[in-house]
Amino acid sequence: MTDFSENKKFIIRLRETVDFVLSSGQSNQVMGPVETYRYLIEEVSDPRVADWPLMGSPFPLALLLIGYIVFVLHLGPRYMRSRQPYSLYGFMICYNVLVAIASGIVFYGLVTSWYSTNTSLGCEPVQFSNSPESLNMAKWVWWVMVLKIGELGDTIVFVLRKKYRQLSFLHIYHHFTTAIVAWISCKYVPGGMWTFVMIPNSLVHVVMYTYYLLAGLGPRIQKMLVPWKPYLTILQIAQLLIMFVHTSQMLMPWCEPERKPLAYLYMFHEIVVLYMFWDFYRKSYTSKKTH
Repeated sequence: MTDFSENKKFIIRLRETVDFVLSSGQSNQVMGPVETYRYLIEEVSDPRVADWPLMGSPFPLALLLIGYIVFVLHLGPRYMRSRQPYSLYGFMICYNVLVAIASGIVFYGLVTSWYSTNTSLGCEPVQFSNSPESLNMAKWVWWVMVLKIGELGDTIVFVLRKKYRQLSFLHIYHHFTTAIVAWISCKYVPGGMWTFVMIPNSLVHVVMYTYYLLAGLGPRIQKMLVPWKPYLTILQIAQLLIMFVHTSQMLMPWCEPERKPLAYLYMFHEIVVLYMFWDFYRKSYTSKKTH
């Protein structure tokens, strides 16, 4: 009863806000930048996460991502121009172990949160209640966001090791946009069906960073891993297909009608990254077989 009551209150507040915006438009009163910002950050977001680190406003994440882009595309290569590439062997081992374990912990946390809230694979609305189950799910979504920010370290390592061939548009775009989508998920929909996409993603990242860990152990191990490398990309494509199919049910009129813009954002992100991974696989593996 608590979950239903809290969710109902949130929907009523959201509808009142929408009615206010519509009535303002009818009276030729257009919302200005400040009103729009307050509406998006305070009115339609999840009030439970407002005081959590990085969640009060988008500016901390925006500064982190701007710094990421500036370093990766300008400051980093400029700094490394007259320097030998760093080895970072020990750091890479520790980093890959940490991210693989963290991804596994997040996967476990999300799955157990789903079971504790009896969430199905169907259209399950997010619950904005303060029940232990709902709050636990929201906290795991926050940790997903933190993990995605931490994974920006991949790109920084590439720059410091002068592995510029690995700094593809796919790599940078994927890391950049995934951190944004994770923040949006935590800010607006940290629960229900919206969290499903994080479950296969976390599991795939356990496999990915374990692969990176093994590949960093030396040429002999790398040679053994070469035949498995295409399957890593296939695994990423498969998880994106699963995520897209699950998200597509949000297009049904009765499924989360108040949050259709977020559904479109999710699906756009998934289809763009899916195309990029497929294009990478085609150019890297299938084209080699035909020549």
